[in-house]
Amino acid sequence: MSPIWLKKNEQRLIEIRRYLHQHPELGFKEIETTAYLMGLLREAGYVIHQNEKMKTGFYCDYGIGGSPLLGIRCDLDALQIFDAKEVAYRSQNDGVMHACGHDVHMAVVAGLALWMKEEKHTVPGTVRFIFQPAEEKAPGGALAMIEGGTVDKMDHIIGMHVLPKLPVGQVGLKYGPMSAYVDLIDITLKGKGGHTSRPHDTVDLIASTARLISAIDEVLLHQVDPQSPVVLSFGKIHGGETFNVIPSAVNLQGTLRYLNGNERQMLHNLIAETIHNQSLTSGAEINWHLPYSAPGIQNDEALTTILIEGAKKALGTEQVKFLPHASMGGEDFAYYLEKIPGAYFRIGCGLGYITDLHTINFDVDERCISTAIQVIREAVKVYFEKVRG
Repeated sequence: MSPIWLKKNEQRLIEIRRYLHQHPELGFKEIETTAYLMGLLREAGYVIHQNEKMKTGFYCDYGIGGSPLLGIRCDLDALQIFDAKEVAYRSQNDGVMHACGHDVHMAVVAGLALWMKEEKHTVPGTVRFIFQPAEEKAPGGALAMIEGGTVDKMDHIIGMHVLPKLPVGQVGLKYGPMSAYVDLIDITLKGKGGHTSRPHDTVDLIASTARLISAIDEVLLHQVDPQSPVVLSFGKIHGGETFNVIPSAVNLQGTLRYLNGNERQMLHNLIAETIHNQSLTSGAEINWHLPYSAPGIQNDEALTTILIEGAKKALGTEQVKFLPHASMGGEDFAYYLEKIPGAYFRIGCGLGYITDLHTINFDVDERCISTAIQVIREAVKVYFEKVRG
């Protein structure tokens, strides 16, 4: 398979991405997104596999069948963010936007499926194209796809994500950890409220909350090995209803992120001890729990080596970058890796003025679609040569 097909179909792939960007949908609500992609793939001759457990997700297979079975996964959902871009393909769904590049991921996987089908390339096994819903939700759609049987008899899986800090034409890889373990943390403080003129007659929960946040930060800073990254950030604080009443309850919600899964219990113990001590000194009743925990991505060494080899063949050695650090973001691709070995890489999509995901003006250099397709296609070839022997 030569890149001639890619060159001829570059605008077609961009149009697929732009249609998806214009019609974003939130997790487990990707009705039109799924229908659009299924239509493209059915027209190309694919059989769609879907069941109730997968919800809005689905997959389709290519090859002679049987093992080895290699999965290629993309995500379908958008974010609840207003699209502020002044472009023709701006989101038509107010308040919902593909601000994380999932439109690109879908165009990559659908494009690869179309390329392989239209050029009738022989695959000595099976490539499974996985279209997963609700990556942005917790728990994410990976669990729904797993429950629906997507990884049954699968040998390996590949995932990807755009990276705006990496120039277009390049990809980023690394061995070992690629994303963080993530625990959602929920803390509630309760105590006697009262008038703000007499805080001494109350348990001042606003002040207690401030001290608690500082105390946890201090403990994690000084009692955790600085060579092992840990991030605790609170995204929501709710307490009180007006300016002159000290509330009787305050709620904190945030995320605890770390790369070493073996440190989980130690981190929880430190937080629990700090909360207990703050409860004693403040007089507040403080309770906490973890409503949700997600694993981190740990790249399989053998499949990562295959991805690196494929990327170098597709792009040239100088365009393959080794990432110095794992992302502290969460990614439910990690759930697949609890079942089967897999690897995850980053796609350079930089426009220069966009430096991060989840922003109101997020966009990509659309040449990144062809870059990713070439890398995965070469990796697929290497994979079947090595695994099939």
